[in-house]
Amino acid sequence: MKNMIMNFVKSESGMQTGEYMVLGTVMAAGSIGAVKTVRDGMVDQFAGLTDGLDVDPVDGSEG
Repeated sequence: MKNMIMNFVKSESGMQTGEYMVLGTVMAAGSIGAVKTVRDGMVDQFAGLTDGLDVDPVDGSEG
């Protein structure tokens, strides 16, 4: 079993698997970072909208 694993790692297919693993990890981390950045921006935008729309329903004054 050990020889089979070592041959797999040394062969071309083993190298491609490692490269795909690194590429997938980098892509996943980038996607997570992008989604977090967009989410944080949207939270700020909705907070601003909520503050702007915060009016007293009786007389229409702010606050």
